Amino acid sequence: MAFLLRIAALAILAPSVRLQAIQDSRCYLMNGGAVESFFISEDTPVGSVIGTLSVNGDPSPSGDISLSVQERDAALRIPAGSKNLTLARALDREQRAGPASLYVNVRCDRRGTTDPSFIIPVSVRVWDVNDNAPEWIGAPFEARVSELASVGSRVLAAPARDADQPGPHATVHYVVLPGPHSEFIGFANELDSTLVVKKPLDYERVRNFTLTLRAQDAGTPPRYSDTQLTVRVLDADDQNPKFTHDHYTALVPDDVQEGTILKTSPGPISAADQDVGINAPLYYAVASEAGSSAALVRVERESGRVAAAAALRDADLPATIVIKATQVDNADRYALAALELSRAAPRRVRFLRRAFAARVREDAAPGALLLALHTAPPQAPLQFYVSDKSFLDKFAINSAGEVLLKKSLDYETTDSYNYQVMVTDGVSNDTATVNITVLNVNEWEPRFRFPHYEFQLDTDAMEDEDSDVAASGLGAVGRLEVHDGDRADSVSLTLRGTHAPLFYINDSGEMFLRREALATMNSSVLHVVATAVDSGDPPRQTSVPVSVRVVGRGWGALGGARGGGGTRGAALGALGAALALLALLVLALLLYICRRRRRRSKNGSASALTLPPEKPPSAVGVGSVGSTGGTRNAVSAGEAVGSGEGGGARGLSAKRVGGRQHHPGRLHRQPGPRRQWCASE
Repeated sequence: MAFLLRIAALAILAPSVRLQAIQDSRCYLMNGGAVESFFISEDTPVGSVIGTLSVNGDPSPSGDISLSVQERDAALRIPAGSKNLTLARALDREQRAGPASLYVNVRCDRRGTTDPSFIIPVSVRVWDVNDNAPEWIGAPFEARVSELASVGSRVLAAPARDADQPGPHATVHYVVLPGPHSEFIGFANELDSTLVVKKPLDYERVRNFTLTLRAQDAGTPPRYSDTQLTVRVLDADDQNPKFTHDHYTALVPDDVQEGTILKTSPGPISAADQDVGINAPLYYAVASEAGSSAALVRVERESGRVAAAAALRDADLPATIVIKATQVDNADRYALAALELSRAAPRRVRFLRRAFAARVREDAAPGALLLALHTAPPQAPLQFYVSDKSFLDKFAINSAGEVLLKKSLDYETTDSYNYQVMVTDGVSNDTATVNITVLNVNEWEPRFRFPHYEFQLDTDAMEDEDSDVAASGLGAVGRLEVHDGDRADSVSLTLRGTHAPLFYINDSGEMFLRREALATMNSSVLHVVATAVDSGDPPRQTSVPVSVRVVGRGWGALGGARGGGGTRGAALGALGAALALLALLVLALLLYICRRRRRRSKNGSASALTLPPEKPPSAVGVGSVGSTGGTRNAVSAGEAVGSGEGGGARGLSAKRVGGRQHHPGRLHRQPGPRRQWCASE
């Protein structure tokens, strides 16, 4: 009996035990796991929901569980009555503004029970975003570079660092931004912070300049930062000294004494170091190239003044002496000048050079000084003559020997002038040559023959497999004629616009349509803009619009075969089917109308010829189709008259209706289109 009671008690308790087991699983995760994991970006705003716990229970106020974060001041929190995990603090993958990852324990309490709490570990991993720009180390930068530094020489290292996690966000690319003098210095490699010389430097041209450096990461979108690099060019001893004049003259008096300082022309003998930054001191001497004439004079070492030696008094003049100016710190750097000595009487005029040359731009203004014809001695008055009078059309020479521009020059007409000039003082004379070279200036922009070109291309030639055009893959469209007034300039042509990739144009102006373009054309009229750019400095350009109308069956057929004309073919097929269906409907309607008319005609004739039995046959009528105007008329066929004198049956008589003669008892065909479709009964 006791055994039976125990069994009954177990049977009663079994459902409650099973229910208790079900309630105990409400703090379990739905996926059967023991840990919840989430992934979020480091730029997720505070207060955002980063995920939802997948627990079985319901944390709402009327639910069966309650959830809370076990740690204090945790970066995650769970709002009351919710399963959502909310971000409470900012995140930072670089751990500057916040944590780089999160790990908290969520406490789950089962309401209505005294069971212990259930702990759910929650792991949050933070994704890196490109939230840091590269930072220069040691910026701004300054470098001192010798003008003798060869191309490829290291200037300095300008490193930058990106605080993002290793990867594209932290990979730094270096570049020197375009600007004045940016061609001289550059990075050896875009991933290397080392700056090197890209182009030879020249202190005499550029002494210092500033460049803008950019460090940019590989993020999307990229972040970058700029800084300045100041380059100071150091002068090097790469230039020889230079005399103020290449040729000097001095007049020797007949009573010259030893030690007499000779007056030189066109000025005192002087030279200077062309290395401006160094400006080394010089010393003067008679060069060994002077030969036996070196004993005629003495040159002061510091000043360069020339004093007569004892041998000069009885010397056979004229004589030429070579003066040498040498750097004190470098004997390999020196310059030479010629000093011509001549007697003071007789005075003989002559040019200091046998040939004079000048280079002038073709846009030089009239009145510009081109060159000076130096003479010795520089006495006045002097007269100048030229070998060709045409010289005076463009140029003029004043009494000081200055050659001036008289009229504007044109490189395209004449690019050089060569004349012989003579000078005289009335007693003596001398001759020299003058060569004036005209420098070209880009005065003309390219000019098209027409302001707008329109061409028509028949694609049947491109469709023909045996034609030369089909073999080349190009269809000749036409030729654009362009001319540049500058003689030395060449012109190149390019095409721009939506349809430009469909064409090819060469520098001769011949324009072609590419064969493969037929597969992608969606218009029968193609528009491009042709641009002509000349080779002048600076270059000039001109543009004209070009329209190409494509005709022939070729582009439609080829386009359909390649998918370009599929839409047009489908539209034409649909239109043809619609027209055929409409024709069938019209034909059916006409047949229906004809049948109805025949039926009405039969019914009308039968009713008119059959008399009702209850009435005497007083009149017989036949219905007929009305006149050509479309009005239905009743045609009287006659009437029967009762017995009596003079009476008798009045026969059926004809009656004219609507201008036509109608006879009783017969239905006539009507004129017009109905005659074609409806047969007379």
